[in-house]
Amino acid sequence: MESVSSQMMIAFISAFVLCACLLGALYYLLPSHFLAAQKNARSNHTIPARQIGGLALVPTILILLAVFYSFAGLSGRTVVLLEVSGWLLWLTGLLDDRYDISVRLRLSVQLLGAVLGIAALGNDFQLFTFLPFWLEFGLLVFVMLVWINVTNFMDGLDLMTVSGLGIPVLWIAVFAGLGLAGMSAGYLAALIAGAIMGFALFNRHPAKVFLGDSGSLPLGMLSCFALLLFAQQASVWLALLLPLYYVLDASSTILMRLCEGENIFVAHSRHAYQKAKRAGHSVWSIVGAVALLNVALGVFVFLGLLRPHAWVLLGITLSGVIISSVLLLKFRTTPTQ
Repeated sequence: MESVSSQMMIAFISAFVLCACLLGALYYLLPSHFLAAQKNARSNHTIPARQIGGLALVPTILILLAVFYSFAGLSGRTVVLLEVSGWLLWLTGLLDDRYDISVRLRLSVQLLGAVLGIAALGNDFQLFTFLPFWLEFGLLVFVMLVWINVTNFMDGLDLMTVSGLGIPVLWIAVFAGLGLAGMSAGYLAALIAGAIMGFALFNRHPAKVFLGDSGSLPLGMLSCFALLLFAQQASVWLALLLPLYYVLDASSTILMRLCEGENIFVAHSRHAYQKAKRAGHSVWSIVGAVALLNVALGVFVFLGLLRPHAWVLLGITLSGVIISSVLLLKFRTTPTQ
């Protein structure tokens, strides 16, 4: 147990230090106008920010994963597929940040990245034993494709990725350190969480840096992979509970836009956290509320791991949905000032 905890800590600290140092170097060495995102009608940041976070965060995760994958118990095939998918999405995101590539090309590459990411799980991976392999494979590819885009959509406010995704992924590493989750999910989660916390040094309010597509697209693939591993090792419901705020905010926003006849592939600013920002909530109050929610959800999942009985899982799932929905409703119903 102590050895596993030490490995999780080493992975986290290594990713934190490398990402922070690399991003610091890029911030001061690259021209100030490079990948600079100017404010517009959809913006929620208060000063012009640079979309260079992914240039440090993703290489940090992928390099450390390639160097230390054997500690996580991942096969060489799995790591190769993750690396190819990650670098492909990273390059596509960088080109999109720089040149604004077409939606069709972007989605095509995302689909390929999702196929590679799900293939990395292996032929023996299965969450739903009642489904044939090919059907579950297609379903998981769709889930990963959606999650890649959700991660991209939600990186629109200072520290939102840190509080909304960093904390849930960090919980997986904590569970692995406690022997409640597998090393494969825990080690990758520790690398992801450490890199996100290194990114947080530059993304704190008022944010100087955002991920950009080069960061959010591969981060979505890698975090989805870690969550799917955790789902197999623990429970689908518990894995879904960890990032529940992201799931509810993104899904409710997509449904609202579809019902109103909007093109969901066009950039927008209608997420609950964005509406709360425009309504006058401070950045710290929004991301702080999401962070506290994710801490509470992690505690619920911890209880579920300790007592994996049907009534316990039902109780914590309902509790998680209720408190997440209350926060989402508060964000959405606050009158705009």
